[in-house]
Amino acid sequence: MFNGQYHHQMDDKGRLRIPPAFRKLLGENPMIFCSFEKCLFIYPRADFDRLVTERFKDADLLDMDMNDIKRAIFSSTQELVEDKQGRVSLNQAFIEECSLSKNIITIGAYDRVEIWDEEVYKEHKKSVDFNKIIAQFTASRKM
Repeated sequence: MFNGQYHHQMDDKGRLRIPPAFRKLLGENPMIFCSFEKCLFIYPRADFDRLVTERFKDADLLDMDMNDIKRAIFSSTQELVEDKQGRVSLNQAFIEECSLSKNIITIGAYDRVEIWDEEVYKEHKKSVDFNKIIAQFTASRKM
């Protein structure tokens, strides 16, 4: 399980360090992709493979919406590779799509790691009605 949050910086070349606690849990060859929430999701490779297989294995080839979703996800997915200094390089598309700037926050989100621009994350948190979400979650658990 991934938890906690780390504030750090991305350098001018789009490189950053994944916090050691997360790196250890991610293992070798984790997968990173741009989510639809203006942040990056990082999954351990086996978890990513299982998730996409479960989600897309029965997808209808003629379902155009599903094809668009697959294009959006898989065209912005790549294997995360560290250099000798323990940094990962984010491609320019990731940086632009997620509005990443120098100040980054990396958070644990149970089954994945998320990388956010610090200001985008603050705005996202302000926009979330946690009381409503908690009420819905607890109501669904009582059934």
